[in-house]
Amino acid sequence: MSEKNLDVNINFIKENKNKFLFEYPNKYLLISDGKIINSFDTYEKAAEEGVRLFGLEDNFLVYFMTENEPINFVMEALL
Repeated sequence: MSEKNLDVNINFIKENKNKFLFEYPNKYLLISDGKIINSFDTYEKAAEEGVRLFGLEDNFLVYFMTENEPINFVMEALL
């Protein structure tokens, strides 16, 4: 994921967090290009859908929507 695209997706979350907390509490959001693609109950389902839709070379973010900020890390697949 390029740093620019990561920034777009993270800023999208920050700017809309209160709204998303109400709409998607305790859900894993699949985000790409500053848009929510879908929400899921587990990280695995969100990540699998991200890979299915975007592949390993495109950019997407899986973000857990919770009131308490989770510890996040970014992992990039290398082919």
